[in-house]
Amino acid sequence: MLWIAGYLQAFLVVLRFIFNLLNFIPAAVCLYYSTAVENCSVNNTSHNILSQEGSDTVNTIGTLLEDVNSLLLLTAIFRWTIFNVKEYFCSILRVGHFWVWCLFYVTYTLTVLYVPIVYGKNHEGNISIYAVALILEMLLLTFFASAVNFIAHETYVNWVENRLRGKLTTHYLFKPLFGVVLSAYFFRNLGYLCYDTALVSMSISPLKGGKVQGSHDWSSLLLLLSAAFRGSFAKFFFEKMFQGQELPTVRS
Repeated sequence: MLWIAGYLQAFLVVLRFIFNLLNFIPAAVCLYYSTAVENCSVNNTSHNILSQEGSDTVNTIGTLLEDVNSLLLLTAIFRWTIFNVKEYFCSILRVGHFWVWCLFYVTYTLTVLYVPIVYGKNHEGNISIYAVALILEMLLLTFFASAVNFIAHETYVNWVENRLRGKLTTHYLFKPLFGVVLSAYFFRNLGYLCYDTALVSMSISPLKGGKVQGSHDWSSLLLLLSAAFRGSFAKFFFEKMFQGQELPTVRS
């Protein structure tokens, strides 16, 4: 069963990279025309290379995929024999960046619910599945990153070597999987960091017809905090990817 879980996670990582590319490439094109990907049209001309409906569908599926992946990984970590779940929940309350992420999560939820169209409100202003999936994604990501914070790379590698000794194929699959999973999270959060920052810096209105009177400044502030939230995760996963390496001696 362990090798099935490994191949499933590798498959999910590949899917996540594909959907993230299908998300960020159209977003980059829309930003070129100074529009948000959720409303990518200028003078009634759409510039979304996937079509607006296609892009919305891809983003929704990609976010739901992130939810499923994080939930599966959290479940696997909590069922890991060397991971003490009770101590984990007691310990995260004493970790500073967990509380920072919690505060960012509140502002992120407000961004999804408050900023029209951007991040999941449809043209009627109703909350979509995409919005709910985004809120759930960041909640799961907060607890997943907090769990990964307690797992050293050496601990994972030693477990793989002891648990899969003699199974070369599975061994070579599992050993780099830790870093590959972290890189997938880094790539997604870096993409959203760049996108949110661009929305703020270019003063892109999330609604058609120009700025939203009385709310645009708050929308920009919420998007800025959303970018900070994504940026904190991008920094965390990037640093975690390089943690535990054996560095060469630089002394002469």
